[in-house]
Amino acid sequence: MAIKVALDTNVLLDLLLEGRPHKAAAEWILSAAESGRFMLQITTQSIIDAAYTTRKQKMDAKTFVESIDRLRSFVQITAVDWIDLSWSVSNTQYGSSGDFEDDAQIANAYNSLCDYFITRDKKLLNLNREDCPLMIISPGSFIAEMAVRK
Repeated sequence: MAIKVALDTNVLLDLLLEGRPHKAAAEWILSAAESGRFMLQITTQSIIDAAYTTRKQKMDAKTFVESIDRLRSFVQITAVDWIDLSWSVSNTQYGSSGDFEDDAQIANAYNSLCDYFITRDKKLLNLNREDCPLMIISPGSFIAEMAVRK
């Protein structure tokens, strides 16, 4: 079975914006997904949040839409739905980050049967538990793990 990976909004922003210190790691992840090493997904919520942030960083809407459109050829886009939202507020088994939007993103990845959720958010990285089937991991740690899997 193919590995399935969800990207947090902060990693998506690393891809979209110039001058971000973690851009190289995000580009490695994107390139590996494009070459078929694993399946990659982002949520519509991440796209909406990224649109807001990129606009504040002076990226025009046309460039943003073109960038997302290029991703669509090999990145699955999933919608955060009612199941994700309700799971994010009622989940007691795996813990909460204390941030509804983050918990909804994690719930979507979990409910989409992702193996990994890649983020740079330290709060989310601290949620990682051995008994959770979804591994919350930093971009650098994910790249190191993929190097071992070759």
